[in-house]
Amino acid sequence: MAENPRISIIVRTYNRPQRLHECLQSLARQDFDTFEVVIVNDAGKDVAEIIPVELGSIPCQYIRNPQNRGRTAALNIGVEAARGRYIGFLDDDDVVYPHHLRTLAYAAFPENRPVVYTDIINVVYQQDPQTHDWKRVQEQLVYSFDFERDNFLLANYIPITCLLIRRDCFETTGPFDESLLIYEDWEYLIRLSRRYPFHHIRSITGEYRRRDDNSNIVEKTSYPINERVVKRRYRDDRDAVFDPIFKRTFEIQRAARASEAKAEQYVKQIQHYQAQLREAQRIITHMQQQIRHLQAEKSP
Repeated sequence: MAENPRISIIVRTYNRPQRLHECLQSLARQDFDTFEVVIVNDAGKDVAEIIPVELGSIPCQYIRNPQNRGRTAALNIGVEAARGRYIGFLDDDDVVYPHHLRTLAYAAFPENRPVVYTDIINVVYQQDPQTHDWKRVQEQLVYSFDFERDNFLLANYIPITCLLIRRDCFETTGPFDESLLIYEDWEYLIRLSRRYPFHHIRSITGEYRRRDDNSNIVEKTSYPINERVVKRRYRDDRDAVFDPIFKRTFEIQRAARASEAKAEQYVKQIQHYQAQLREAQRIITHMQQQIRHLQAEKSP
């Protein structure tokens, strides 16, 4: 194992070995070399054989929980084991581009910044019902906002994959809240943003991937419950910063962005159907020509 890695990337995984392959492949392609990978397998199928195949000589710690402790606990286990000066995160069904770590490191290291983050795109996959192959059907840059610490009180606008956090920040902010099954990253970023500034790098360096079988949605019913927990916890802070009119404006803006995203998706679908229609018309025209040709040959 290499001495003193400058970055530790925590990968939490649970019974998704095929997607873990792609995740680790994306880390193996990084053009930044002084980092380690900390894989936390939360009592899922053993993936020890996958790791050397995909990561090769990249330093790696493999932690396999004897019992399932939950996705939030997996983050804390990884942070505790990490040896890097900076810590980043990557779930087993997501990927990063080759310049991801270099982009973050070059922004963080020279000025010893506590937190830096890039942008990632949301990619939606659909499964072909006949071939069962997964196809990319939508790409969208959902989050690309400069840092405003108070906006975390309204919603999370930085996906965890984008982040690189200086290790000592965890000593002052404490761990992720394991009572939260989801939105654990949002709650942590609220605490982190109260103590440290974040530096935004406007560069897309990875993908958050979603499958239409909802296989990457854990504890789906916990979303509204945990959202209410986080909002109640920081209600006084939020009310002290934002008046009702501003909060309503923020909600309207979020709804407008969501509508724009749907409209963009519909336009792409229409374009796809138009292309199919043009192809069908071409085939029909060709068949009509063949029919006329055969009729001509049969004419006396």
